[in-house]
Amino acid sequence: MNRLAGKVALITGVGSGIGQAAARLFCRQGAVVFGLDRNLQAGQALAQELQTQGQLFHFHPADLSNQSACIESVGQCLETCKQIDILYNNVGISAVTPFLETDAVTVEQILAVNFLSVFYLCQQVIPQMQHRGGVIINTASELAVVAQPLYTAYCASKGAVLSFTRALALEYAQSNIRINALCPGPIDTPMLQQEFDLDADPLAAKAQGIASMPIGRLGTPEEIAQVALFLATDAPALMHGASLIVDGAKTIL
Repeated sequence: MNRLAGKVALITGVGSGIGQAAARLFCRQGAVVFGLDRNLQAGQALAQELQTQGQLFHFHPADLSNQSACIESVGQCLETCKQIDILYNNVGISAVTPFLETDAVTVEQILAVNFLSVFYLCQQVIPQMQHRGGVIINTASELAVVAQPLYTAYCASKGAVLSFTRALALEYAQSNIRINALCPGPIDTPMLQQEFDLDADPLAAKAQGIASMPIGRLGTPEEIAQVALFLATDAPALMHGASLIVDGAKTIL
């Protein structure tokens, strides 16, 4: 317990799934958590839950698909919490679409949320981390490493996150800022369920997803949050620009 005592963590995508699990876990570990999500109702419900438990959690609604919201959100976090020690860029969206049917709006939205929000939030947070050190965790995906049909835009966005993370880690390796990428495999989240629901037979699609996992099940948001916690602590001091693939052995098949 209290592995993050005295730390302030800015976490994106706290309305559901991995971001919500991470917010709960980081709070239990002593961090002050400033959570961002465009889902106002879900964010407020999480805030009520955690604050009722006596946890130090602040929620700020934000659509991180535009640069101004990223800038404003970091400003609000610094105004409220005075510092940012951990930036966990977790927010993400997906689209399951044949390549030739993927329109410009879809591509631009996926790149804006999955990659550009990471770029802009890092750009806002790093200047104040240079004075005190810090940790940045960028969520890429197993699909930044391997490919999957119908996910061309998503794969492109997550590949960008992975390359960006490596380049940024090199640039700030001597600034006491550790920057790493977390690459989850299939995780039992509302986003993945929405992908299954697009199939003509959602139950069969889910069964196929589970069958692709050597461990015989989907991962859980809590399992990914535990890996994010490890990256957020001082334990992995030598990890700069790493990509941790957490996928139940799926990508080594």
